[in-house]
Amino acid sequence: MQSEERELKLSEGGGEQLEKRVLDIVSAAGEAGVLQRDIWRILNIDSRKGSKIIKRLERMGLISREVVVHKGRKVYLIKATPKLRQIPKLPSELDEIPCFYCPLLPVCFAGDLARILTCEKLNRWLLDSYLPPRA
Repeated sequence: MQSEERELKLSEGGGEQLEKRVLDIVSAAGEAGVLQRDIWRILNIDSRKGSKIIKRLERMGLISREVVVHKGRKVYLIKATPKLRQIPKLPSELDEIPCFYCPLLPVCFAGDLARILTCEKLNRWLLDSYLPPRA
């Protein structure tokens, strides 16, 4: 349970969108994959933040990392896994809804109503979406 909570905290504060962008880059690279450092350059993020995102996505089974030698140096090559290739592309209108990118979606979909009702991300999104802006 603690590791689930720790993983979810990584995605808060814009991390979710970065994860989606990393997945888009890796998917676009196809079978050849993309060097980890190229992802950092494209997204303009530092390796510390990027490594956390990559490790989380790897734990989720969406990407794989392998050590390769590039220009005489050991680097990581990031590739999409079959699990990532199975994720359907959602219309951009749904990007704001946190459920569609949550790793716990299968648990909620399986009928865990208690988890749905107590989900911080979902409740925050609902409140932000339906409260009128403060004057």
